[in-house]
Amino acid sequence: MEQHRRNPALAYLQHPQNVASPEDLVRGYAHYLLKEAGEYRLPIKLAAISRYFNFPVHYRQLPEGDRGCITDDLRIYLNAADRSTVQQFTLAHEFMEVLFFALKEGAADDWMSDPLFEALQMRKEVLCDAGAAELLMPVPLFRKFVSQSPISLQWAQEIAAYCRLSLTAILRRIVETDPSLLALVMWRYKHSPKQFVPSMIGQGNLFGSMDEMDPPNLQCYIPRDKSVPLTSSIYRAFVEGVATADFEEIDLVGIRGFYFVESFPYTVTGERQVMSLIHLK
Repeated sequence: MEQHRRNPALAYLQHPQNVASPEDLVRGYAHYLLKEAGEYRLPIKLAAISRYFNFPVHYRQLPEGDRGCITDDLRIYLNAADRSTVQQFTLAHEFMEVLFFALKEGAADDWMSDPLFEALQMRKEVLCDAGAAELLMPVPLFRKFVSQSPISLQWAQEIAAYCRLSLTAILRRIVETDPSLLALVMWRYKHSPKQFVPSMIGQGNLFGSMDEMDPPNLQCYIPRDKSVPLTSSIYRAFVEGVATADFEEIDLVGIRGFYFVESFPYTVTGERQVMSLIHLK
């Protein structure tokens, strides 16, 4: 007879959590999973967490665009066609979905306020991504690991290979943990200025909804429609398909000056794009 699987979030939510925001609750749950499974060293081994909590993980050909899903009896299905780095993030995302199963069952009804519950439900997918990032790259461990070498695209690529995650996920995490030092920009050729982005300032977002990029009192951001000179190293990375690094005159909202910029070309559905890491200090 198959062993019964108990939702670990039920135990996490059993006692009132001293949280100020939905993000705090999700981060706390990620740390709870790591602590319970004894998995607190980079790279995080999600397979160990799956085994500890008895979550079967299956690889299947899922409909196009579907990364993964989790059933009511806590069986996780991942798209077999995805790259392993994508599957890693999807698996972490599905672990976070378990928290929302417990909330739906009323596990926190005795102590959770209605505004907090509503905020969690309204932003579920974004919060699951945030929790997945914390599960795979816990801030205390990640900061310590990243600090072993000066930040560069090459160092980010080494971290990505070591953690078995995508370069984009690593760079985003680096920028999140110390946004005063770096800016990450994804460039596309002939980006249409008429493209609708549901952000008051037109700020794009790598993960989650676009309006997540509108924090209060934001003074610096990357404009949605920003061109670069044909003489720039950014454009050369696009044309030649090679990584470049050079000092560039940058004029963005709240970010203006001469900065060192590393650019890396990559392909998305057959279209070449460029990822740039702008060193602000």
